[in-house]
Amino acid sequence: MLLFGLIIICLVANVCSQACSGARCGDCLINDGCGWCKDSEFSFPRCAPINQLTDNGCVAVIKRKEHVVQLLQNDEFSDGGPGLEPVQIKPQRIKIRLTPNSQLRNVMVFYKIAKNFPLDLYFLNDPSYTMRQLTSSLNLLANDIANDIATLTTDFTFGLGTSMDKVVSPFTRQDPKYLATPCGTTSIPCDFPYSFIHRQSLTNDITAFTNAVRGVNTTGNQDIVEGLLDGLMQVMVCGDRIGWRKKSRRMVIYATDINFHHAGDGRVAGILQPNDGLCHLDSNGKYTMAEVQDYPSVGQILQKARENNINIIFVIGGAENEFIRNNYYDKFATYLPGGFNNASELTTDGSNILNIVGSSYRRLRETVKLVMTKVPEELDVEIYSNCRTGRILDKTNNCTGLTLEKWTNFTLFLFSNMTTCPDQRTVNFTIFPEGLEERVEIEVEHVCDCDCQLEPEAESNSTRCNQRGTYECGVCHCNEGWSGDSCECDERGSETEACGTEAGICSNAGNCTCRKCDCFEGFSGDKCECNDRNCPYFNGNLCGGPSNGRCSCGSCVCDPAYSGRACDCMTSTEACKDSNGTLCSDKGNCVCGKCECSAGFRGEVCERCQSCPGTCSTNNDCVECVGFNQGAYNQSVCLSKCGNVETVAIFLEPGNETTTTSCILQDNFGCLIYYNSENPIYKECVTTVQNPMHDIADVSHDEIANETSHI
Repeated sequence: MLLFGLIIICLVANVCSQACSGARCGDCLINDGCGWCKDSEFSFPRCAPINQLTDNGCVAVIKRKEHVVQLLQNDEFSDGGPGLEPVQIKPQRIKIRLTPNSQLRNVMVFYKIAKNFPLDLYFLNDPSYTMRQLTSSLNLLANDIANDIATLTTDFTFGLGTSMDKVVSPFTRQDPKYLATPCGTTSIPCDFPYSFIHRQSLTNDITAFTNAVRGVNTTGNQDIVEGLLDGLMQVMVCGDRIGWRKKSRRMVIYATDINFHHAGDGRVAGILQPNDGLCHLDSNGKYTMAEVQDYPSVGQILQKARENNINIIFVIGGAENEFIRNNYYDKFATYLPGGFNNASELTTDGSNILNIVGSSYRRLRETVKLVMTKVPEELDVEIYSNCRTGRILDKTNNCTGLTLEKWTNFTLFLFSNMTTCPDQRTVNFTIFPEGLEERVEIEVEHVCDCDCQLEPEAESNSTRCNQRGTYECGVCHCNEGWSGDSCECDERGSETEACGTEAGICSNAGNCTCRKCDCFEGFSGDKCECNDRNCPYFNGNLCGGPSNGRCSCGSCVCDPAYSGRACDCMTSTEACKDSNGTLCSDKGNCVCGKCECSAGFRGEVCERCQSCPGTCSTNNDCVECVGFNQGAYNQSVCLSKCGNVETVAIFLEPGNETTTTSCILQDNFGCLIYYNSENPIYKECVTTVQNPMHDIADVSHDEIANETSHI
């Protein structure tokens, strides 16, 4: 449970620690908690936690900068009025120097109702016979509406347009009789069918407005549903013709008693071209593309309402108004700017239009909802407020119940979530009250560079970098095409040009660095073409081991003390010299530091003669007495003098630590006795006689002649 809690805290704060990394100071300090050491002789990693840098002896530690918020324009609130500009939101322009991966929480935006903030009010009416009472009421109540609005603002304008449907079958009957009298009788003043007519541009002349209302006649169509969305689109996008002011609260009273045609319905009349969302009014204010383009979609209406800050108030009359409101307009209203959750009900006589307009304007005026244009993807921006209630901040962009005396403020939380500095260091976005043209322009500069990366502290084309880079923050930042601690490595051109072979870059046995091959272990050569492990072995080691030689490009390169294909042959002759300095006692040849003795000679330096007199003659008597119980010695003398003579079943091969001399003795009987005399190193001499095959008393001289003794 504790681990879970820590994870939640980390997610909320958005400031979880990150590993320190980066080849440049700015890249390093993107990460929270990291520092950069700019000491020129610093040998440890320069990008590391600050405490680690100081522990490693860094003196000049560069730390992350603090956020900086600068108000570029902060005009005071103003109620407006004749010749005065109303100001409801401040500041108007903010510049933020934002440190990456660190949350900024102190950007404040304030909002206050301006007493005389401009209002542009446009009436878009359904001119069908069933809505005739609205026209009458609007004509009668225009001055009352104006007087009511004047209690809230003295700067207002009214405009008027009417919208019916496309003059094409099946939306409108096409027979000449109907077109002449679309209301079905000449007793009712009835205009020729039309889609939309803009009748009165926004004006503060109430008389001109009421005259325009009086000029509206009834008209008709064929199907029940009507095409007011065509008219609504033109009202929103034809700003110059309608007369929308740049800085005003824009309201459209959309009055009807039926639901609407929308995109796709035009196909039944063969109209396939989509609505382009552009203005198409002729000089008389008539919509000219009604029979060419399809109806707008609901999505297009929402988009244009937001783009042009239009607040649409749906006013629904007729006997079925509750059904129409609930099924078509209430949900539509929730998606539109202004925060209205439903449509308004128009009474049968239309007399409550005064209350609808007044209450709707008050609702818009007393509510503020801050919205943002598209925020750059590396930024997270959240809006908080307590709407001046004294509570802790809530995550909300909407406050209600404002008055001329009660203003509110919002707090922006900004966080840049990035692992590398973006190419575009400065980005912009806008915050504004929904449905209004007032703006807070916010410029954000990502503070990614350290001061030591900027002139005059940074040295461009520095001699410390071989004039191939900038010396900054204790290290070289090399120009394109160069690398290395001092920009000594030429990286220009392709790897193939510098290090390519038929077998691949560096023969697929190394890396191309500084336009040279850096070979893997066991390979060498300019392009790693040599396999330094493909050489003969001696004594289980490549080229006899490091003391003997090394493998180079498939051949052994021997130490001066060795030679041979596998460095297996010593070149020194010292081991072949006898005590007189003679090689192999002149009885052999010194080969690879060892004597190869001539026939009849043995020993490390061929110092022993296998059949020379001397060694044998001193042992003849003992051989006869021990081996054959004969000769010059009797038994007692034999026991006394011949303790070094042994009889063996068979002669063994001499060992490495013995010198063996083969002897031949002819006894008094003429028999030949063969024996060996061995002289073990550092031991007494031992004479071995092969055990006789028969008892001496029973052996004939011929048999004895065939016996072999080993001394």
